[in-house]
Amino acid sequence: MIRPLEEKDINTIVLDEERIFGESLGYSMLHNTLTGEDPLNHFFVDEEDSKIRGYIGVWFDEKNSMILNFYVGEEYRRQHIGEKLMRHVIDYVFNSGVDTITLEVRPHNLDAIDLYRKLGFEYSYKRKYYYNDGEDAHIYILYKEML
Repeated sequence: MIRPLEEKDINTIVLDEERIFGESLGYSMLHNTLTGEDPLNHFFVDEEDSKIRGYIGVWFDEKNSMILNFYVGEEYRRQHIGEKLMRHVIDYVFNSGVDTITLEVRPHNLDAIDLYRKLGFEYSYKRKYYYNDGEDAHIYILYKEML
């Protein structure tokens, strides 16, 4: 079941992000979203049997949006959870009147790139040395009118 992030999820999300990405958006950012201090951020989790299987965050204003972070736990991969989370956010963002969604992805993350392309995202450009380890990011974009 996909639902909005709740306070009880934050510690799990931060720990999972650190394990998967080596860093996290942080407790404060997630908490500030729930308190309304960061009203442009929106986070969702996929939960089953009280276990968070994946999560996604998106920032958006009136016209543009950007995927902030997105993961599916290793034990839950290849079960279409990532696709469900992405489709949920795409619908949520475009139904809010936003025209575009962008995201960054590591060039070697071929599973993620395949998913993004399947959902209609197109490669836009390379952002050099984007990640903390110096790796480039590939920027993908989805336009509402492409769907």
